Amino acid sequence: MKTSRKSFGIVWKPILAKTVTAGSIALSFATVALAQQGGGSPWENAVNVLQQAFTGTIAKGLALVAIVVGGLTFAFGPSKQTLLTL
Repeated sequence: MKTSRKSFGIVWKPILAKTVTAGSIALSFATVALAQQGGGSPWENAVNVLQQAFTGTIAKGLALVAIVVGGLTFAFGPSKQTLLTL
């Protein structure tokens, strides 16, 4: 069965058009993603600020105070016998 030139173009033109459209959309998304990489994302800056807040000197000092207060509460808090008699 021989296909004519005209029917070949009718079949492949829509497929080619969809492929070119999808490729150009994918390429435009890729350029946007690559453009954001160079300048740094605002999310990266926010994460870095939170990381510094949770691992900085103030956070370590507050953790130490919380451990001491928890230990004192455990040492001088009500015992099991006191709770059972209430």
